[in-house]
Amino acid sequence: MAESRSFADTCIVSCGMLRPEVEHLVEEGFLDPYRLLYTAPGLHALPDKLEEQLSGRIRRARELCSSRGIIVIYGRKCYVNPEEPYKSVDSIISSQGEGIVRVQGEYGYDMLAGPEERSELSEGEPDKVLWFGAGWLEHWKTVYQRYLGWDKADANANFPGYYRKIIVLDGIGISNRYINEHPEEVLEIFDWTGLEVEFREITLDRFKGLLLEALGRAMEGR
Repeated sequence: MAESRSFADTCIVSCGMLRPEVEHLVEEGFLDPYRLLYTAPGLHALPDKLEEQLSGRIRRARELCSSRGIIVIYGRKCYVNPEEPYKSVDSIISSQGEGIVRVQGEYGYDMLAGPEERSELSEGEPDKVLWFGAGWLEHWKTVYQRYLGWDKADANANFPGYYRKIIVLDGIGISNRYINEHPEEVLEIFDWTGLEVEFREITLDRFKGLLLEALGRAMEGR
């Protein structure tokens, strides 16, 4: 179990896709930031919007937390823009000045389960799995249908030939609600993607450890 330290002297800016896990850590008392701000979930599909919202939330955090550290919960690879190949999440953060640290993960799901755990969960084929966290269960339609504009034909062309299944990394106990209370929502994902949906329980210890590491860097930089 990750040790507990206070985040009260920080402001946190997080991707909205990780909101369920972040709010869970707030509820259990692990996270206690001075302010907590979110960007809309799924903006990796709209890189210009991602840059706009992430920059805006960081500026707002500056206003609210002028004497406090700022922690950004965003994956290193969550910004990809073919028109600006040298721009990244880190360069967007750096453009907002000093005193901002990012939680060290490649993607949101990488913060929940590291490479070794994902390899184990996927029986050695992590690249053949479409990894979901709790936020993806809520917002997959927004990403694929609204932002990317995919229809069922696009889903058929992109999912079954590349992925074997979807694994939902469940660190907040949502499996029972979806499997037993709302199975139709899981079936809808299966029908649209053509992929089996598998829930796997995990701890949030990796996420906590990465947050604590970021907290340490934020406090050192003050």
